[in-house]
Amino acid sequence: MTLLGACGGRMPAPRGASAVTVAAGPLPTGPAEPDRGLPMPSLDLDWAPPMQTAGDLESLRQALAGSTAISIRPGPRLRGPEWEARLQGLAHALAPQTTLAAGAGPTAAFSDRSLPLHRLDADVGRPRYAWDQGPLPGSTDGSAVLVIDDAAIDPARWRALPARTVGSCDAPMAALATGQEQSLAELEPFLDHADAVLWQVYRAALTATLPRLSSELEPYAALRSRTELDDEAAWEQYQCGHAYWEYLQGFAHCGAEADGCPMAPRVFLMGGARIGTAEPSVYVPEGCAAKVGRDYVVELRNVAAESAEVATEHLAPDWVALSDRLGALTEVYEALEDVCAPRRRRFTDEDLLALRQRLAAIGETLAADEHARPEGRWERVELPFHVPGLGPVQQVAEYAAGPGSASERAVAQARALRELGLRRALCRTGEPTLPLAVAVTDGRGEVGFFGYFFEEELICGDLWP
Repeated sequence: MTLLGACGGRMPAPRGASAVTVAAGPLPTGPAEPDRGLPMPSLDLDWAPPMQTAGDLESLRQALAGSTAISIRPGPRLRGPEWEARLQGLAHALAPQTTLAAGAGPTAAFSDRSLPLHRLDADVGRPRYAWDQGPLPGSTDGSAVLVIDDAAIDPARWRALPARTVGSCDAPMAALATGQEQSLAELEPFLDHADAVLWQVYRAALTATLPRLSSELEPYAALRSRTELDDEAAWEQYQCGHAYWEYLQGFAHCGAEADGCPMAPRVFLMGGARIGTAEPSVYVPEGCAAKVGRDYVVELRNVAAESAEVATEHLAPDWVALSDRLGALTEVYEALEDVCAPRRRRFTDEDLLALRQRLAAIGETLAADEHARPEGRWERVELPFHVPGLGPVQQVAEYAAGPGSASERAVAQARALRELGLRRALCRTGEPTLPLAVAVTDGRGEVGFFGYFFEEELICGDLWP
């Protein structure tokens, strides 16, 4: 049963959707064409993805530096021929000037002592730890002893310690931020122009469309109760119609300026250049289009999409391509942030160099002096996305710069950077495993160094500390 109107007559079925008529008048003039690429600083910088660390390697090296001979006392898990070779290689890497002795004996590594977790330094750099448990068993021949074992410590107390990292991406992140800031300053006149053109076309289209939609939804405007309607179907139809009416009010309140109309389509630079509209936060139940006879949300999205289609024909291609390239910078940020998230891992020198070279190439691509590709064009692509500080936005168009364009190359290079950083990392572990406990004693067992290290910090394939 159809909804009864306020005067007792039946509401007529809505007419089919009609095309938007746009009569925007003269459009504003944009800035002169750009004569260069984005003003990006060089990304050929010294940086390394942060690696989680548990101890101070330099202090360990210094503790072994004065020794002429070293005996190794491993814990139970670290015994056997394979681990013996690893630990001998570790000792040679830490103290190449010393010889290996066999005087430590079979005594348990830390003699089942309670291991301390007190750090000596502030929460920066590699951590150092205090030892307050007295001497450890010495060696039979007076050589220094390298004690190494799985750390028998409380996992909860270990996890409570602040995480430490070595390596930093501060330099490339700062360079990207500088380039983005300078690029936005250079593109701001064009972006303001693009939004002004969009608004002028959209306002004309909205003004032509709203009276018809308001007239169709007028019977649903008043607040009604369930008892005023004949049956459940009529109630559901009214709820949908009223939701559409409330949704429409956000557009009806748009004034003469774009600032007073949050729904006006605008250019967003996220993963490229896209045009989107922030829609009213009014909930429209699922299935309302069938109950009312038309999807008014889609109808209003069409107004924005068709306005964008008209407006983009009047935007300078080189500025659009440059804006799309700046929008690609978000992909570079995301890739670098992923590569630079602190993790337990190691990299070879060759892979670190490859990562730096790839990032430097991205900077060159962003700064390249290139014109828009002839095949570059705006495409109608509707999907929701999120804008920090604004919230959900409905995209109505996005720019496709064309194969081989600078923005497409930058995105591909960013994804390749992420892939390389994740694929080439060695000795990765996602498990919250406990570290190794390491001590250096003299022949009498006096402890000159004590600390903790993640296993990969000491031994990682062919990589030594």
